[in-house]
Amino acid sequence: MQPQPTQEQPLSVPRRQFDVEDYIDILRRHRSWILAPTFAGLVLGVIVAYLWPDSYLASGLLRVVPPKVPAQLVPTNLTEAMTQKVAGIHQTIVSRPILTNVIQTYNLYPDERKRRPMEDVIEQMRADISVGQLRGLGRGATSGSAFAVSFSYSDKRLATQVCTDIISRFVDESTRSRSQQTMTTTQFFREQLESAKNELEELDRRMAMFRSRNVGQLPEQEQGLFNRLTALESAVQSINSSMSRVNQDKLQLETSIRMLRDQAMLRASQGASGPAGPGGPRQSTAAEARLAEINREIARLENSISVLKESYTDTHPDVRRLSGFLDMKKREQAQASAEAQAAVLEAGAAHDGRAGAPSAAPAGQRIDAESAAAIARVQSALQAKDMELEDLARRMRDTQVKIREANAQIQASPVAQQEYIQLVRQRTMSQDRYNDLSGKTQMSAMATEVESRQQGETLEILEQPVMPTAPFSPKREIIVIAGLIIGIGIGVGMASAREIKDTSLKNLKDVRAYTKLTVLGSIPLLENDFVVRRRRRLGWLAWAAALLLGVLLMTGSVVYYYTSRA
Repeated sequence: MQPQPTQEQPLSVPRRQFDVEDYIDILRRHRSWILAPTFAGLVLGVIVAYLWPDSYLASGLLRVVPPKVPAQLVPTNLTEAMTQKVAGIHQTIVSRPILTNVIQTYNLYPDERKRRPMEDVIEQMRADISVGQLRGLGRGATSGSAFAVSFSYSDKRLATQVCTDIISRFVDESTRSRSQQTMTTTQFFREQLESAKNELEELDRRMAMFRSRNVGQLPEQEQGLFNRLTALESAVQSINSSMSRVNQDKLQLETSIRMLRDQAMLRASQGASGPAGPGGPRQSTAAEARLAEINREIARLENSISVLKESYTDTHPDVRRLSGFLDMKKREQAQASAEAQAAVLEAGAAHDGRAGAPSAAPAGQRIDAESAAAIARVQSALQAKDMELEDLARRMRDTQVKIREANAQIQASPVAQQEYIQLVRQRTMSQDRYNDLSGKTQMSAMATEVESRQQGETLEILEQPVMPTAPFSPKREIIVIAGLIIGIGIGVGMASAREIKDTSLKNLKDVRAYTKLTVLGSIPLLENDFVVRRRRRLGWLAWAAALLLGVLLMTGSVVYYYTSRA
């Protein structure tokens, strides 16, 4: 069996490095493949640039005017500032009904409406409307902010008219929305006030009927018993406030004792005395002062909460707000106490690290005596607070016993008296609700009056749109240059591809480089003169036709552009 002949693999020879002469030779060989796309890109760029319709941009400026009446005097009913409502107003203006009305009023986009659905035309108009970012006009607080509103269209006259219309709609929509919102708020408060008034009148009517039906069944002692119960409840609240204050004072005194003991221990461990450093007693004194201030604030808050609870329940907004603030102050109290102790420890560390001569023994004994005296004074004050707290606890127990006795007497009273007490309590709560709503209604009515007189935050036209003199798009020079560059790139790419694909030997350099032989002579390519002249004529004819067609197309597009503008 004869062996199969092996197929010879083609040799892969790397190309030699090109020099400037080679690149010039490549340009000469492929000049038609480079010039043709370049000229075509130039023609297409000119045609696109001059057949692209002009777009004119009309722009105006709106300013956010701060309120003329200070908000501290007349609080506004609105939850959003004008700077936050601009986006909402923009969404309202570019809604489908408003844009449809504007398009039909000014007969915009006639060609697009013939061949495209109305939704697409509305989307195009939304893209043509632009609202700029808010920017400050000055450093002052009353200077306000401004933003631009623009509209682009092929007709500069219609662009100006539509931009003016849109700016007017911004101002009108701002005034309308703010007036509607504040009037709605005022109307809500008035309805709630009317409901509270009817409820209060109903309770008054029920109480009057109750008195007429139970004449003689409500003796003065019963009313006095009720007043006594109210006084006892107030006394309990007062005692609670006093106990809270005493507890705060005890906490402060205990903190002071701990600090004095820590200082005495630090001084005793040092065995010497020196001038206080920057992080020593002065810093501890500042921390103690801050802790004392927080304790006083906590006592004031507890007293305020006790006073409010005499008239309101625990779910009342003011009681809840003060309770939250009291919790925050208690957290600050814990933090301040920790900072005071840390300051004492830092002072001790500073004394440990400071180098100095040992002090005399009598001075150390004097410091220990002073510390012991200070601790004794604070302990005496703490014992006094304990005695006061015991006295308050005894008074609280006595008062609670009296309250239980009064409640027992009230529960033993007739059912009519219990019903009357319930009516009185309901009327008190209804009266408080009516008073609260009455104040809120008055403030809301004042805010509505401010908005109706346009004395609040408003929008005003700072600059009216001016008819543009020149189109802002398209940028024809950029389009023509881009077309020319793209054509050159395509031509160079095609020439490079042809050169890479062509593996023939072009000149003597290729022969010497790839054959490694000495060239003794070369024979020129002999062609028929008639064929050569015919090929050249066809080439010149094709180039002339292409140049003529390209020039005609570019000239026609330029003439069409200026004719349509005229």
